[in-house]
Amino acid sequence: MLSFADHRSFSTPEDRYQRCTFCGKDLVVLPNDRRGGACFDCLSLLGPDPVPCPECGLDIPLPQRSGGCPRCGSVLLP
Repeated sequence: MLSFADHRSFSTPEDRYQRCTFCGKDLVVLPNDRRGGACFDCLSLLGPDPVPCPECGLDIPLPQRSGGCPRCGSVLLP
């Protein structure tokens, strides 16, 4: 097992304290945080982006992908 030291750092110590851009909750972040300013509660609501239907181009959100395209009926791959 390899172990490496974490060399990430903030330019100023105050950078580690932020607020969620969606709900305003106080956050403590790490350098190079990939949440985009969202707390974990709001991040789970964002989910993956809709996927366009290959036939008609309609954007289809994740929960509806398994049912196919509601406009043209084409089958979508997960």
